[in-house]
Amino acid sequence: MKLQKSITESMELKEDIANYHGHNKDSAGQDISDAGMTIMNSFTIPEFIPPYPVRVHSMEAETCKTIREWLLYHSVDKVFDPDKFTKLLHSPEFAARMFPDTSAERLELFSKFLIVTYVVDEIMDDTELERPWETTVSLALEIHKVITSTFPEIQSVTEILDTFSTDWRETIENLFPDEPYNVKDSHPNPCEIDAGKLSPIGSCFRDFWGAAVASMHRESCLRLARFYQKFLIASLIQIQNRENGVIPSLNEYVLIRRDAGASACCLIFVDFNDGVLIPEEIFSSPQMQTMMNIFRDILSWHNDLWSFKKECVVKGDVHNLVFLLSHYLPFSYQRAAQVVTEMLRAQCSELEAVAEELLKATTAVEEHRHTVCRYIEASRRCIGATHAWHNRSLLFK
Repeated sequence: MKLQKSITESMELKEDIANYHGHNKDSAGQDISDAGMTIMNSFTIPEFIPPYPVRVHSMEAETCKTIREWLLYHSVDKVFDPDKFTKLLHSPEFAARMFPDTSAERLELFSKFLIVTYVVDEIMDDTELERPWETTVSLALEIHKVITSTFPEIQSVTEILDTFSTDWRETIENLFPDEPYNVKDSHPNPCEIDAGKLSPIGSCFRDFWGAAVASMHRESCLRLARFYQKFLIASLIQIQNRENGVIPSLNEYVLIRRDAGASACCLIFVDFNDGVLIPEEIFSSPQMQTMMNIFRDILSWHNDLWSFKKECVVKGDVHNLVFLLSHYLPFSYQRAAQVVTEMLRAQCSELEAVAEELLKATTAVEEHRHTVCRYIEASRRCIGATHAWHNRSLLFK
């Protein structure tokens, strides 16, 4: 599709994103051009309420305190300015809404996963890094080494990021195979990476990963490793696009964004929460993968609505559905946001239809049907939780 845009408002912001030199300030003190300020003042998020109720874990406040102490122990507060660090501390509120009935220990582990992922994502999305490629690849390789220290025999994982440390101008290839991992019954190795040789964020991930592999099914850990590596790769693709001034097509965006959101990782914790592993033949089935893709799209597009001002107008990023719809189609940004909202409602309906097909496909084995029901319910809770969290989070204020 050729890049064509006739709306003055969109063209002005497109130029701002490509040539980011503003002179106004947003609430965080960052520069924004006149066109950007106009959009900041006029853009509103259309009303959207997911059709899924939300409940909150009774240990939410205590878990937030525990996570703050954990981050301070690893000196993550030294990585961000005080305001950004404070905003990140509300991430466990999402976990408390996705798993409102889990144990305190499991809530803490899921909260650690969420907070370290949000922290990694903030670094990956930082458009003001002096050396963005070197900084982000270094962090990705730290996490990669931690993951592969527990699964050294899995070639597709151990070699996944090796090419990224050589030439950042090379096209990044997603090396993950389509077939499922050939897993074994043995437990993964304990993490043997010295925490003292890692950055604060790498040290945090090492701590989380060690706890995860010690308490989760091996197959769950491998699925988590696969999705997390995809998250890192998609994040690096976005950075490369920004460095090279590339605006992805809508189709490219959907595929990149599904992985860059790391939302699929959340569903892996369903197995950990209930202690029952969903069989590989069901997990890899077309119905299950379709449901997970719809789920990932819903979470990503929802985030795009809330992050449009912060990521596009303030930071100049183009990996946002609101921006891309307005870029490729004759929409204002406000109209594009309304279209995204309509797409979200349609995807929620599609999720329910696919979920019903998935349940029909697993009627033969009651245990499998029960496991699938848990994934469906977790998907619903996660969609409701992400909406509640975006409403509360200071990251988008």
